[in-house]
Amino acid sequence: MYDWPEVRGPIDALWVAIADRLRPLGVDAPNHLWRPDDPYQLWTSPDLLVSDICGCPVAAGLRGRVEVLGALDHGVEGCPFGDYRSVLICRVDDPTEGLDGFARRRAVVNGADSHSGYGSLVATVAPLAGNGAFFEKVVASGSHRESIRAVAEGRADLGVVDDVSWRLGLDHEPGTDALRVLSVTKSAPAPPLVTSWSNVGLRDRLNEAISDAVNSLDVGVREPLHLYGYLVRPTSDYAVIAEDLAAVDNPDLVVGVIEATGFPGSAGT
Repeated sequence: MYDWPEVRGPIDALWVAIADRLRPLGVDAPNHLWRPDDPYQLWTSPDLLVSDICGCPVAAGLRGRVEVLGALDHGVEGCPFGDYRSVLICRVDDPTEGLDGFARRRAVVNGADSHSGYGSLVATVAPLAGNGAFFEKVVASGSHRESIRAVAEGRADLGVVDDVSWRLGLDHEPGTDALRVLSVTKSAPAPPLVTSWSNVGLRDRLNEAISDAVNSLDVGVREPLHLYGYLVRPTSDYAVIAEDLAAVDNPDLVVGVIEATGFPGSAGT
């Protein structure tokens, strides 16, 4: 979910550490990661061994098709181990102090299937929404990085960005210099590592290898990924995301209908 070009080396190193520990356990782990343009091609594959995935599909459309293994912990301030949250961002030169001041303005989201880039915003805005949609316009960027750029360049007034992606942006995306954090959403289980339902029998071995690999990483791999640990957790932990979504009868009436855009990018990055 955080596969930015600038950190692909450390991500590949993480996978090598996992794969090297899986093979002695009898699991035929591939040497290299597969990075399809469409993440659903990966997530729905019956051959899926290990992948990061957004919590929203796990709680909704892919429920029963993938099994949660656990979650990487990125040390998000104010969140329990293995959890994360989103940040609501606006431009530094925007004088608006609170979220209510962005009513009838323009928002950018990741996409309707993203918890951190959309669902968390719906849950946050719902108490403020009266009659009619809160925002005048809502556009889908396709990626957290492109949401950062959209706000920085004035294509939107407010964006919702995964806190870990925001920190990667501070490291690598110049657009963050023009932005500030307006507020944060409540914490939720972090994007989980999953395996295909057909590999459920490997769950214990997969988690043993992942836990050992993460604990073995040196600072040169951990630091670029803001990676602090790994938490084994059940699929049921992600029911809270489904409950948040179900609590809002019609998200379109709360935030507004999402308009597709020509923004480049891919979900989760």
